[in-house]
Order: sequence, then structure tokens, then C-alpha cells
Amino acid sequence: MSESDAGARQSETVLHAQDYLQVLRSRWKEALLVFLLVFVSCAVITKTMTPQYTSSMRFEILHPKDLINVAYGDVNPVQQTVDVSYIQTQFEALVSQNNLAAVANKLGLPAEWGCDEQTAATRLAQRIQVSPVKGTNLVDVTVGDSDPKLAQRICEEVAECYKEVRKDGEDALINEAINKRYEVLRARQDELERKADVVRQYIHSGKYISYMWQQQGTGTPLSSSSEEQVYQQLINNRLELQSEIAQMTVHITQLQNLKDADLLGYVTRTGLLTAESYSSAKVREFYELYQKEEADRVQMLLSGYGERHPAIRRIDEQHKTTQERLYEELVGMRDSMVDQLAVKKSELAELEGRLTEARNNLRDKTLEDQKVQNALQEYNAEKERFDKLESDYEADKMRMTTPRLYTKIYNQASLPLVPSSPKVQLNLIVGAVVGIIAGIMVAFVYNYFDTSVKTLEDAEQQLGLPVLGVIPQDAGLLMLQGSSGPDAEAYRILRTNIELKRSLFKATTFTVVSSSAGEGKTTTLINLAYVFAQAGYSTLMIDADLRRPMLARYAEVSGDVGLLNYLTGESELRDVVFQTEVPNLYLVPSGPLPSDPSGVLGSYRMEQFLNEASKRFDVIFIDSPPILGISDSSLLVRKADATILVLQPRKMQLKALLRAKSTIQNAGGNLMGLVMNNVDISGDTQYQYYTTYYAYYTHGESRDAAAAPRADEGEAPAARRT
Repeated sequence: MSESDAGARQSETVLHAQDYLQVLRSRWKEALLVFLLVFVSCAVITKTMTPQYTSSMRFEILHPKDLINVAYGDVNPVQQTVDVSYIQTQFEALVSQNNLAAVANKLGLPAEWGCDEQTAATRLAQRIQVSPVKGTNLVDVTVGDSDPKLAQRICEEVAECYKEVRKDGEDALINEAINKRYEVLRARQDELERKADVVRQYIHSGKYISYMWQQQGTGTPLSSSSEEQVYQQLINNRLELQSEIAQMTVHITQLQNLKDADLLGYVTRTGLLTAESYSSAKVREFYELYQKEEADRVQMLLSGYGERHPAIRRIDEQHKTTQERLYEELVGMRDSMVDQLAVKKSELAELEGRLTEARNNLRDKTLEDQKVQNALQEYNAEKERFDKLESDYEADKMRMTTPRLYTKIYNQASLPLVPSSPKVQLNLIVGAVVGIIAGIMVAFVYNYFDTSVKTLEDAEQQLGLPVLGVIPQDAGLLMLQGSSGPDAEAYRILRTNIELKRSLFKATTFTVVSSSAGEGKTTTLINLAYVFAQAGYSTLMIDADLRRPMLARYAEVSGDVGLLNYLTGESELRDVVFQTEVPNLYLVPSGPLPSDPSGVLGSYRMEQFLNEASKRFDVIFIDSPPILGISDSSLLVRKADATILVLQPRKMQLKALLRAKSTIQNAGGNLMGLVMNNVDISGDTQYQYYTTYYAYYTHGESRDAAAAPRADEGEAPAARRT
């Protein structure tokens, strides 16, 4: 991994940690409330609890080594199971209803508490706790009660009653086992005699060695290997015969289509000529004579005889006669092989019959031997079972008189002198820890279900719009605060971003809207117009909120005459535009409130008003009602060149903001971007890198804005006519 990748991952981890801390910062009130509720509840419960005294003892639960634990027959109704779960079962028996009822009766608790036996046992179960010591057979019995002496007595009687109940149960189990074992022993004796009769029948039939049976009862069947040897020999003979038939079939097939010299060449090549099983003595005799004549002729030619010499001619004639006789004998040999093949096939058929008979004999013999062996094995198994049962029966009768131990005490029950509960300090610590954890969980759960836009990144990603500016929390009117300080710088950054996008939108008129009331839309508009006027732009503010106009009050301008007078034709543009105390900054108040605001805002006079104002001013900002639920804003965003959406983090749900965006776009408005208003920069690390100027301006200064009232909250200054 490169250093840059490692640095990026480390930075991402730091950002995630900051996100978690930011959740706690923003939800600290909810977390604190939950913490206090949990802590106070824990303290009150602890205070009202009745003091409890605890007595405890430790003892070992011993295994039932003296019980009958040998199975008999196909079932085991009296076997005392001792395995890994036995001790755990005994732990549960300590607090069982039967054991606790015995404890209650011995202590006279039903009469003392005024209830029946089962109710007393139930109340005891609520006071007793059994804790096994891991990896051992030890058990700690703890009893809590408001009476320390009663707690000690209950603790002692739990172990004592457990021993009595267990002894009674084991005695009954052993007696039942002895009786049933005797019944099974008699039944097994009859079964043993029946199996012995079967073995004796095989001995009398001569299939068993009787003297071995008499010695140990483990005799061996008189099985002979003759049947198996005969069967194996027939298998080998069949294989040899099948091989011969296959070879002869191949040779005969080849010889059928050969004549004279080709026939001689094949039998010579394959060795058939010299094989006594195929060729006759005459064939071999003529073949030897044929070879000798060829050799004599060659020798005579080498000795100087010519081809026409009488001796050569004589030997050629003799050789021709020998050759003809040899060809005739070869044909006879081929016919003889056909006859031999038929004979071999006949022998093979006869051999198959003998083989089938031998196979049946071998199978019958094997089955018979297996029956004898099975009878012997069954008898031996039954004899072993009978002997074991008989030995156990005698041992069980002796075992009844042997004392048995059930428990071994390690720590006697103590008399408690100091209350064990409530533990005030521990309970308060636990309450504090649980309260902190619950508070943190509530904060994160609350934040998880809060779908409002919280950060700059959320706004850009979820709404798909750029953030033009981030306005600090509690920013007041710049007209009252002045143009220095971090608040003014935030609006100057917003102005710069709008200037950079003006050419793209070709915008002069801007509608400033919000999704709902109270998000700082009007304050943002006034301060934005203020910084534009300071930059030398001829800036006009239009109060088009004909339902709840506020611009005239904030700018200290009379609102008696305004936009409505122009829209109704009562006044001209010059009559409704007022100069503010800020150079280059002008205002058009709303004027009288109409009965149908959307009707006048959607009229032709409104378009005429904006066109005429655009020719006289560099920048025009239009204040409108909230975009959701009121139709006026939809008419205004359509008529303006661009729209700026003001939102306050953690105020509106994402669905509402998306709905506001959709409403603007459906109305034909051109959304330039977002303004994040009323942001807690000092406590929200999400905005530290975007608003570094804040620390720069606030270093060593006191913020006058803290004392200035917000434009959207409190009383506005008195209106005056410019």
C-alpha cells in the first residue's frame, strides 16, 4: 500500500470518528435526559429496596457409584445414567418443587407464611440460587431472605432434604432393578437352552467338531475346500478353452480366403505349420521336402549349373509336384481346423454345464457352513450375556446392604450479619454506566431516524445541488452589525459564489425561497443584498411575500405603498422603489395585502415589473413565501432568472427538501444552489474546512452579533419612510 493510500485511509477514519462525535454534540440534550432518567430511577429503586441477608454453603454432589447401572434385555428401565449431564440434573433437583416442598415442611414454612405446601415451595424458589462451580461437581447454594437466621436454616435444609429424596429414589430403583433382573435372567436361561439345542443338532449331523464344542463351546464347521477347488479348476479350463476357440476362429477366418502361396505364407508366418495341434505329419513332411528342394536348386545354381541344365529341370519338375501336394495338404489342414473348432465348442458347452453344477454345490456348501457359524456365534453371545446377568444379580443382592454417600460438605451454611443487598454504590455505578450507554444509544438511534439534512455533504449528495454558502448560527442583520466580522464574510463568500454562477444562468433576478417558515430566508436575502450593494452593485430587494411581508420592517422603510400598488396599476415603478440607508440598496415593499396573492403575482403586470426593474438595477432579490404549501412561490421562481433555496440543517426532513426542489423545477424555476443557514460552526466539525474565516475573525474579538436580534425572531425595528 502506498503512503498516499495509507494517508487517505487514516484521514477517512478520523472523519468517521468526527461524525460520531458530531452526533453526540448535536444530541447531547437527549442523551443527558436519558442518562438522568436511568440514574435517578436506579437511585430511587435502590433506596426503596428491603435489605436482604444471604447465607451460602458449598458441597459436592457425589456420583451414584453403588446403583445398578448394567443394562439387561433390549431396554434399560432401571439404569442410573451417569454422564456429563448428570451433575447438572442434580443441580436442578436441588431447587425442584419436590425438594423445596420437603424443605418447607421441615421448617414449618406453610404454617408460618399462611399458605399451602406448593405456594411455600414457590416462594422458596425465589430465594434460592444454585451456582455450579465450573469444571467440578461442587455446587454453591445461596439463600437470601430478610431474616438472616431463616436464610441459614433454609440453606442447610436444602442439602439435607436433597440427600433424603435421593436416597429414597435410589432405594426404590435398586429394588425394582433386582426384581426385574431376576425375571430377565430366567428368560435368558430359556433362550440359552434353545440356542444350545440348535448347535447340538448340527453336531449330530456331522457338520461340527464335537470335542471342540465340549471344551469351550467354540467349535468349527467341517468345511472342505474340494468344492471350491473343483469350481476354480473348471473356471481355469473354461478360460483356456475360450482362448483356443478365439484363436482358431481368427485363423480359420483368415485361411478361408487364402489359396496356394498365400495360404502357405500365412501358416508359415503364424507358426500354424509347425504347431502339432493344427498341422498333420504329412503337412510338415511336404513342407520340409519343399524347403530342401529349394535349397538344393540354389546350391546347384551356385555350383555352376545353368537354368537349362537337365538336373535343374528335373529338380524343378520334382519341386512343382511337391508344391502341389503341399497346397493340397494345407487345404486339408484348414478343413481339419474347422472340424477341431466344432469339437472345441462342443467341449465348451459341456464345460459350462459342469461349471454351473459346481457353482451350485459351492453355494450350498457355503450357506450351510454360515448357518453353523451363525448358530455358534448366537450361542456364545447368549451364554456371555447370561453369565453377566447372573453375576450382576448376585452382586446386586450384596450391594443393597452397602452404605451410599450423596454429598460432601465443604463449607457449612453461614449466619449472615451484614445485608448483601441492596449494594448502593454498585447500583449507582451501574445506573450511571447504563445511563451513559442508553443515552449514547438514544442519541445515535434518534440521529438514525432523523432524515433531515445535517451536513454540507448531505445537502449536495441528497439534493444534487451545490452549496453556495454556509451562514453561521445566530447571524444577525448586517445593516445593524456592520460589514466586518465572520458573519459578513460568510455572506461575501455567498456573494462570490453567486457571481461565479451568474454568467452561466444569465441571471439578474433571484428568488430566495425556503421549504418552510423560520429557516432564515428573509434574513439571508437582506444580508445578501447588503453585501452586493457594498460591492457596488445597484441592488433591489422586492418583498413578494404578500401574506407575511417582513422586508420593510427589517429595512426600516414604510410599507404603505409597494408591489401591490404597482400590480394593480395604482402606481408606477418609481413610486414603489425606496432608497435604504445603505448606498446602492433599494427596496420595494409589499404594500397592502391582497385577498388573492397568487392572482396578482401571476399577472402580466408582475412580468412587466421585473422586466422594467431589470433594466434599472444590477441585481434583484425577490423575497417569497415558503415553497411548500403556498402557490405564490411557484409563480415567482418561474418568473425569476434563478432561484436560491435556503435550508437550515437538522430542521426539515429530506423528503420535504426533495419535494421543495421538485416543486421549483416543476414550476420552471432555475435552481442555482443552496444556502446552509444557521449552522453551528463552532460545534460542528463538518464545516470547519469550509469556514476557516470564522476562527480568523473571532480570534481576540467579542461577537456583537450575539447581542443583535435575528431578523426572523423577536421584534423588528420601527418602520420609517425613506
